[in-house]
Amino acid sequence: MIRPATHRTRFVILAFVVIVYFNYVISPEFGDGGSSFKLNYPGSSPSGLGTSSGGGKGGENEEGPRYGNPIQFDFKGSGRAAGDSKRAKEIKETMRRTFWKYRLGAWGSDEIMPISGDGKTTRNGWAATIVDTLTTTAMMGLEEEFKLELNFALGIDFSKAEDLVDPFETTIRYLGAMVSTVELIDNGVVHKGLVSEQERSALVAKAVELASKLAPGFDSPFGMVWPRINFTTDKGCREDGREVGLHNHPTIAPARAGTNWLENKILSKLTGNDIYGKNATRAWNLIKLINLIFFSCLFFLGGLFGMSKCEAEPKVLPYSKDSEYRYTEDWPGLLGWRARLVREHLNFLGIDILSCLLTPTGVNDRYYEYLIKAQILAPKDRHANVYGEKWVKAVESTIKHLAQWSTPGKGRQRGKLFLAQWKGGLLTNEMGHLACFAGGNFILGGKYLDRRDFVQFGLDVVDACHETYVSTITRIGPELFAWTPADKKIVPVLQPEHEGQREQKSKAGFWVTNARYLLRPETVESYFYAYRVTGNQMYQEWAWDAYKYDIPVCCVMIGGRSAFERPIYFLFLSSFPLVYRSRSLDGAVY
Repeated sequence: MIRPATHRTRFVILAFVVIVYFNYVISPEFGDGGSSFKLNYPGSSPSGLGTSSGGGKGGENEEGPRYGNPIQFDFKGSGRAAGDSKRAKEIKETMRRTFWKYRLGAWGSDEIMPISGDGKTTRNGWAATIVDTLTTTAMMGLEEEFKLELNFALGIDFSKAEDLVDPFETTIRYLGAMVSTVELIDNGVVHKGLVSEQERSALVAKAVELASKLAPGFDSPFGMVWPRINFTTDKGCREDGREVGLHNHPTIAPARAGTNWLENKILSKLTGNDIYGKNATRAWNLIKLINLIFFSCLFFLGGLFGMSKCEAEPKVLPYSKDSEYRYTEDWPGLLGWRARLVREHLNFLGIDILSCLLTPTGVNDRYYEYLIKAQILAPKDRHANVYGEKWVKAVESTIKHLAQWSTPGKGRQRGKLFLAQWKGGLLTNEMGHLACFAGGNFILGGKYLDRRDFVQFGLDVVDACHETYVSTITRIGPELFAWTPADKKIVPVLQPEHEGQREQKSKAGFWVTNARYLLRPETVESYFYAYRVTGNQMYQEWAWDAYKYDIPVCCVMIGGRSAFERPIYFLFLSSFPLVYRSRSLDGAVY
């Protein structure tokens, strides 16, 4: 219970908030103390990027100093090639064959169904498969297929959309694909002469056209992107199309704030216009201040509005019967503090801050993932050290609070390292396929920052995700899985519910809680990072194994037999290129 503050107290607290806002948002380098690493940056450029783009078109062509540590394993120095040309060729042929099935049966559709070969509109009718696989065909050297896709993409009218537009999906599938394709052209991945200067400029213009239509999504008080955008009215709205008002504000996950950064930063570099990067990072400033504002609200807002009750709800981990294993602290770097003013959720002028799962998973994965990628991509950005510091704190908190070794499976000496979820007030011994991205992300950031403990932690998570694949009959990983913690002091929330799950636990050390397979690429993505960073060919074989078993189950050959009728879109754009890159002879990570 906090009593209403005096006017003088309110003024002092308000002044304090303003000063901290200046230090951490307007000029965050003033508040970057306490970081566990220091990467100096000599200033900022229009793009903030610290390395050459290769082509240098539309941005700086200055070969600046290299920041952090080299990421990729020194294959040349070790006397061996990075790839396997025979298997890379096989994957390339599979992509070619699949492309032409799509070309003949569903050209221009967002997705293709694997059994019927029919097209399906799921991404606003802009031919998501064509646009999002521009980078795949370019990277694999499928020149005829690439030109067909490029010509089609240049004719898309992004001013019109079927249904409401999801800025999250549209940014990663369309905007990201177009700016990445320009980067591949500029860096010589696309054969010289295949794309004219006019076509390259036209593709940049298409990216600008789409980004301009997405811009109203950032028109919220703090830049948190709206859940949907109505391209007819050019306004942000809720998922159901209702415009946002004072009492029907949406809840937004950090992943949606984080996912726009890389794509828009590159677009700013390509065009020389900072507005795209600035739009995408307004919300990052809010996220950095969430905990500060929560604490301030307890004093300032309670006094300002004369509230007699202003409560904060810290996270408490009820994961042990022994009180000494209970925590009441806010875990550094992991978003999840909740505040409540009387009976209402904390709201910033129309935006609810989601009380997220405290784990790098579906609702906030890209926030954590992009923090370190922002540090790597733009080390000269004035916020770069802040982003890196937040990522380090999140990883350290994950290791300390969320990592759980499972009991070993039959014949094993040791269990696997999984990441628990803070969900519904409980630390739940369940992990999803989506969270398997974390292994690769820990490896990437750990190598860059020379944190060997992070690299090893990431490799252990990758090993656990691999186990969820090879322990199943199909050798394809499930959507969700659970385990019994090896630490006897931890009381598991979930237990096997039937004989099948108990048998799985006994044999593999975990059990499946949701057996669906949604063509997710996160596990293979982590194999890619593990191989390219360590040079260990074991991870190359794991990626190949996943590819081999994906093909018959998902029925890439249209008209064949399949376990289910689901679009094979993710295979083209994520799994195929990731496995290919783990086999190709070139393609450095860094």
